[in-house]
Amino acid sequence: MSYEYLNTRVRVMLAKLLKPQQFQELLELRELGELQSALAETDYAPEIERCSVEFSGYELIEQAIVHHGQRAFTRLVRIAPEDPKELITLVLERFEVFNLKTIVRGVHAAVPAAEITRSLYPSILYSSEFYHELLKRETLRGVLDYLLSTGTRYYKPLAEVFPEYERTGKLALLEHALDSFYFGHAQELLRPRDDENARLVREALGTEADILNLVYALLVVESGVQSDEKYRYILEGGRHLSPHAVRELLASGDTSDFWKKFARTLYFRKIGAPAEHLSARQLQERLENLLYAELCRLDLGQLFDIRMALSYIWRKSAEMTNLRVIASGLARRVPRPQIEANLIPLEVLA
Repeated sequence: MSYEYLNTRVRVMLAKLLKPQQFQELLELRELGELQSALAETDYAPEIERCSVEFSGYELIEQAIVHHGQRAFTRLVRIAPEDPKELITLVLERFEVFNLKTIVRGVHAAVPAAEITRSLYPSILYSSEFYHELLKRETLRGVLDYLLSTGTRYYKPLAEVFPEYERTGKLALLEHALDSFYFGHAQELLRPRDDENARLVREALGTEADILNLVYALLVVESGVQSDEKYRYILEGGRHLSPHAVRELLASGDTSDFWKKFARTLYFRKIGAPAEHLSARQLQERLENLLYAELCRLDLGQLFDIRMALSYIWRKSAEMTNLRVIASGLARRVPRPQIEANLIPLEVLA
């Protein structure tokens, strides 16, 4: 009965998500103040009110979205019985890895902390204060020391490759260490389980691993990298692509060769044959939209598995991402077509 109980509660949370029509209305707005007023009439109202005491303009909306996401995901974990709670927490941990990678990438490139903050996801495993303190570190050595002092388990994979990073300056060492540790940890947790819920989570995470591998492979081919070191950064745990298949893509002589090999994969058929060769960034956008389309699918008749909770996580993630795109566009006076081009397709939220 644990999933039936959870999904009864998740139905209520799903009902509070913004609908595609509401996003269409938000796209008609011209000013940030109008967006603030519109969100004050939704489930974001408590965060809009609380954040307005300290912030204004774009920063107010950004802070409200992040705090709202933390409230939503924390509630999801809190209402989940023991079995689904473990799986839900594992899925949400992916956002923490995204945050750590964002901070590592930003500190590496000497990006101001305020700018890094704008790219962070809502978190539940690590507090806002944790990230606030982490962003005070001006060097990656400082980041590493703080992770050690707080007992964060992601210290270990970073520490193992950090001496090599210091010698070479290769950011890929740190990013791959974080991703590899997460997917490896997820596989360890899921391996002993052979139930349907573990399979659903394994497939969702496996699709993510595939996407990371595909985008990485195209970046390597675009850059003309010849060294065998390129094979070092293949992620294990893909859903449809074996490590061997990724190696074949990485071995492509040029982008034309890459696309010929990519055309033989399931993902080529899923995203459709591109009218022309896509850049790595464009491929990433197509694949991520595919990921959202698959994981946001919702069957309200499913009451006895984790599908509904997973759908909620990805729908809420898509919702918050789209709100941030709209807020950023309004703040920068970007034309509506340009804002729409950067949205996760609204049909996945229907």
